[in-house]
Amino acid sequence: MTLRLRMTLVIAAAITLTVSLFAVLVYVFVGHELRKNEDLSLRRESDRIIQLIQTDPNWQGFSQCTWVRSPACAQLVSPTPSEDPDSGAGPALPITAQMREVASGKSAAFFTEAAIGDDPIRVYVRPLPNQRALVVGVRDDRVLATFERLGWLLAATVLGALVVAAGTAYVAARRGLRPVDRLTAVAESIAQTRNTDIRIPRSKTTEINRLGSAFNTMLSELEESRRQQEQLIADASHELRTPLTSLRTNAAMLRNPELSQGSKERITGALEHELIAMQSLIEDLIDLARHDEAPSFIEEMDLNELVLFCMDNAERRYPGVAWSLEGPGGPLLVTGERVRLARAIANLLDNAGKFTPSPGHVRVALGASQGAVTLDVRDTGPGIPSEDLDHVFDRFYRSTSARSVAGSGVGLAVVQHVATAHHGTAKAHPSPSGAHFSLTLPLAEGN
Repeated sequence: MTLRLRMTLVIAAAITLTVSLFAVLVYVFVGHELRKNEDLSLRRESDRIIQLIQTDPNWQGFSQCTWVRSPACAQLVSPTPSEDPDSGAGPALPITAQMREVASGKSAAFFTEAAIGDDPIRVYVRPLPNQRALVVGVRDDRVLATFERLGWLLAATVLGALVVAAGTAYVAARRGLRPVDRLTAVAESIAQTRNTDIRIPRSKTTEINRLGSAFNTMLSELEESRRQQEQLIADASHELRTPLTSLRTNAAMLRNPELSQGSKERITGALEHELIAMQSLIEDLIDLARHDEAPSFIEEMDLNELVLFCMDNAERRYPGVAWSLEGPGGPLLVTGERVRLARAIANLLDNAGKFTPSPGHVRVALGASQGAVTLDVRDTGPGIPSEDLDHVFDRFYRSTSARSVAGSGVGLAVVQHVATAHHGTAKAHPSPSGAHFSLTLPLAEGN
């Protein structure tokens, strides 16, 4: 069932229900008023007849009820049938046991319905002195016919209201859902053409306008995500092409049977170095691809131990650089994914070791303050030009002065993404000599 049809049915049902309820109330109210007026007429007729009885004690009632119309047919009844006055040869009002109880004083006056032949009548019974009761009846078919006509009229009104409500609801649903139709058309167009440049036009309706704005925002995010993916694939392809070419060249050189043993060992070492560099680059690319992904293996760890572990690896990789660590000495507990945090710290240390000439010095400092722990890494390398400070964490960004040093330009981007994923920050600070980076992470609760 379409949304338009559903809205049409709901609106039509609501209108029809309202009109039906109103029709029922009208029917009940009008019926009550008609019956009330009829009963009032019977009361007045009974009063008139009682006046006749008072002026003529021998009054025995209207002898025949052939026509049973106003003035109403009237009869006197006694507690027993043998005491009833003669009602003549014509049809008489039907006398019931309850009517005789009124005559004997055992029951109060009441209204009831009866029939003479096929004619419905409305009857009023009231007590009289001397063990008698007065029964007054009048034809009821006119009132019943009015009831019937009123019922048909109200039914026709409800039916007409249903038709009008269905038409009105359909037009209203069609006009109300027109912005949704435009939204659907745009979505279908995007699905067919994959063109995320299309935007939803603004609508006068507030709710639809909000929906369109949300949809446009989603398209912008989708477009940006796709652009980043394309850029990542292009940059990764470019960065992987160079080491792959070197690997193919070195592998081809190893096939040379005249190659000396020393050359073979040198080429094999170069191959191992390039494979390690490629492995590091691929792991960085995986981290970049997961930059919006929350840490999956959360655990509490001592950041001091993690830094010592990473520094040990850095010292072996850059033996010509002096490494030093300053810190409180005690545990500094943080919560996060150990592998990703270790990679971020390793990238910071690798970046410092890579740009520090031998003999140089890399100073690492840990400090806790205001619920956070900060890792500072300072080196004695060439430093970062001020115009590059805002871009060093961009993916594949390499400043002009850094292009002579091996690297892919994704290590610092990984540092920032890991910091953000752990609710921390990574910054590059201006420094009069060398480079200065910091990684700040929130301390674990209770630290």
